[in-house]
Formats: sequence, C-alpha cells, structure tokens
Amino acid sequence: MSYTPGPWDIGDLDRNDQRQITAHSSLIATCAHECLSLREQIMEANAQLIAAAPELLDALKEVAHHADDECGFMVLVKAAIAKAEGR
Repeated sequence: MSYTPGPWDIGDLDRNDQRQITAHSSLIATCAHECLSLREQIMEANAQLIAAAPELLDALKEVAHHADDECGFMVLVKAAIAKAEGR
C-alpha cells in the first residue's frame, strides 16, 4: 500500500474551523472539534500527530533495520509498522 509521501503539514483552518493536514498541496485529513476550548486543543494535538506520521513511520523503519530482533521493543516497532502499512 502506498501513501502520500511526506512531509505532511498542518495547514490552515477550513471554513468550518477544522484543522487541515496537507501534503504537496493535497488534503490528507481534516481534524474537527466541537467549539469547546479543550476540544480545540485536542484537535490541534491530533493534527500534529497526523502530520508527523510519515516521519514517525520512517523512523520506525530505521529502528527495525538497525536494531537487534531480540530486543523486546522490536515487537512493538514491527506491529506499529504493520499497522501503518495496513498489514
């Protein structure tokens, strides 16, 4: 499965005050909120996490490539990579 290559950026708010995630002038995702202060903070945090996804996946792949398979955390690394790749 292929995804839009990074970097992904946190874009402007749309007309509904929802945060947009973009890459190469294409819309990747929209994070909504419910007009409450805390919800807006959650929306911004979600947008930051989504925008970081390509770099996080690349970092995990580097760890998987260089780390010893017997390390306990490699199960988590490989599971996260598989989830991101739809496996």
